[in-house]
Amino acid sequence: MTNTPSTPFNLPRFALGWLLPGLGQIAGGNRRRGLQAMAGVLFLFVSGILVGGIDCVDSKEDRLWFFGQAACGPITFAVDQANSMLLKSGRAAPLVEMPSPRPDMKGPQMSTFKGLAHANEFGTLFVFLAGLLNLCVMLDAGAREPDSDGQTSGRRSGEGATQ
Repeated sequence: MTNTPSTPFNLPRFALGWLLPGLGQIAGGNRRRGLQAMAGVLFLFVSGILVGGIDCVDSKEDRLWFFGQAACGPITFAVDQANSMLLKSGRAAPLVEMPSPRPDMKGPQMSTFKGLAHANEFGTLFVFLAGLLNLCVMLDAGAREPDSDGQTSGRRSGEGATQ
């Protein structure tokens, strides 16, 4: 049995996959695989934002979920920043003064915008799954040999050959 040398892990393609999902595959010559991965990850990410609102990406209140969501790359940090700047600061709508939830807390508390019910939870889960999917895509981009998708014409070998 012969041992074939495996290709080393490609860190630049891995990092490109973090910057934009699927970009690592495209840089490695696997254009169709990269575009399909990009469509899948971005579809999950955008669906999560549409279902749960931008509050489903929150690095302060949902820190553990945010760790997985961060694998989607800079778009996650942009949505988190928009959440902090618009919703949590009160710029989108005025914050409402609420009574203290506990007697030991002094003074009234300001409300925070927090998505309620299951829509926010589903949105958080969708964006989290998009991050995990992109992590798999990034690992694939780093480990896959360049241009390993094969035929550029879209035919399998042997199809359409004259005999």
